[in-house]
Amino acid sequence: MTLTKIQEGNINILVPEGEELTKKMSTFYNPEMKFDRDLSEIILSILKPKRIADCMCASGVRGLRYKSVLPDSEVMLNDLSEKSVELAKKNASENNLDVKIENRDIHKFLGDYLFNFIDIDPFGSPVFFLDSAARSLKNEGYMAITATDTAALCGTSPNACLRKYGIRSLRNDFMKELGLRIMISSAIKTFSKYDMAFTPIFSYSRRHYFRAIGQVKRGAQRTDKILEEFRHISYCMKCGWRSYGIENTCKVCGSKTNIIEGVYAGDFASKELCGQIAKTAKPEQAKFVSLIIAEQGFPPYFDIHKVCEWNHKKIRSTVDLLKDLNGVRTHFLSTGIKTKKNFEEVLGIL
Repeated sequence: MTLTKIQEGNINILVPEGEELTKKMSTFYNPEMKFDRDLSEIILSILKPKRIADCMCASGVRGLRYKSVLPDSEVMLNDLSEKSVELAKKNASENNLDVKIENRDIHKFLGDYLFNFIDIDPFGSPVFFLDSAARSLKNEGYMAITATDTAALCGTSPNACLRKYGIRSLRNDFMKELGLRIMISSAIKTFSKYDMAFTPIFSYSRRHYFRAIGQVKRGAQRTDKILEEFRHISYCMKCGWRSYGIENTCKVCGSKTNIIEGVYAGDFASKELCGQIAKTAKPEQAKFVSLIIAEQGFPPYFDIHKVCEWNHKKIRSTVDLLKDLNGVRTHFLSTGIKTKKNFEEVLGIL
């Protein structure tokens, strides 16, 4: 394994050079996730958790960045790969960062400790690790999960999504938001088994992955309250009509609808936390976060280009549409608009 040194955040790290980005890599470093790690570092500097777990640390970059901004917090890194642990230890030494690094199965690792913040960033789905995380998380702690199996979550492989996440996905015009909400829904339902309420405080979709950070509080009443925010969605594949609830027939074109099983329909980010992030973020990050702030409180977005195509409408200026729809842009899609108007009203305005 050939290594090269790079700088990311406040640290210098050794990373593999010239290896294809696959599960078979000798160890793992994904430069495309730097944007995410930048945001996560800002978030942890705001939340200030006392005990942090980077459960699948690979090169160690994420956990070491957390330690660099929270020197008084205890940070533990873990990975099943011996080569990854060896590299993570080199990187910790390179930056004189005092972290504990273990080479264990993630379930056994989590089973021996309690944490205030757990970060699980796998190659694929995080669902297989949520039960272990629930048992390892302190009350009012935080859980961060990343999913890269977007084919399942966005409807290309709906049966795979049903098997993993318990909800059948659907390839529709708001599939990116649906994918994120399915991932969040799975986390909420897993934690609810332990009378723990997982409330998303910062979640988003970007490139090849979904990311969600939630605060977890114990209590049956809190858990029941978050579960009340699940909704079925009826959707027409022919014209794009959608509505919360179970409707077997499209109200616009009369086609048979697809029913999306109960999915979390509440806010996927805290406006207060987003505001704090935006204050210290770089311009590109602040712009991204500002979109997320604005779209809370709205139902799933409309892909205006697709809705116009399906319903034989002319595409109008986005600026004009935002005004007429009392809508906002969305971080999910450049051609997406969020509005509280129903589908029939949107068609009328188009």
